[in-house]
Amino acid sequence: MSEPTDLPFQDDERRPESLYEGERPVENRADRGGADPAPRQDDPQATNGGSTPGTTRLGQLSEPEETETDVLAARVTGPEDHGGMTRLWRATMDLPHWWFVAVGDAGSESPAAAQIDGQMMLLTFTSAERARHFAVQNEMVAPEEDLRAIALPPQELVDTARAYQDAGIAGLMFDPHLSGYFMPTDQLGIVWDAVHEAGPQTD
Repeated sequence: MSEPTDLPFQDDERRPESLYEGERPVENRADRGGADPAPRQDDPQATNGGSTPGTTRLGQLSEPEETETDVLAARVTGPEDHGGMTRLWRATMDLPHWWFVAVGDAGSESPAAAQIDGQMMLLTFTSAERARHFAVQNEMVAPEEDLRAIALPPQELVDTARAYQDAGIAGLMFDPHLSGYFMPTDQLGIVWDAVHEAGPQTD
């Protein structure tokens, strides 16, 4: 993977290419039941999507199944809900990998970024399925095409947060087309330490 200084949409002349120039992603969700575990990458449903229908300009597109992070994000009542935010971030930090849509030439790929609410964000996904769903929904790849993706352990992002911050990345937007929750880059290390020191919490 290339250095964060090579991230797309970072410099002014490329920002008009941003997927979400000047606005947040549009949430595209149907009513769902309880949380289900995130599908494995080798699960056939991770390729074909979940059973909830959605549409794009390309036609019918199945939406990923709801996951624990979706449920926890929906339960957070606001910035003052420290318990809810801690549970959400513990679940997010405990994922084995965070996923990114890869852009750039083979061998020097970078994770895709976009300008959201006037700030540059890494488009971060909680599963390979969700990264692919986003890419197809936004016509970055055709439904039958393979997606080039980058998978990184959360701690690797935490350890290199300063480099991303110096490159102009304000934060990470998780599953931006679904739950769309956000963590500032300069808070990654603080949150990582806090959720791992606090220990498990119950509702």
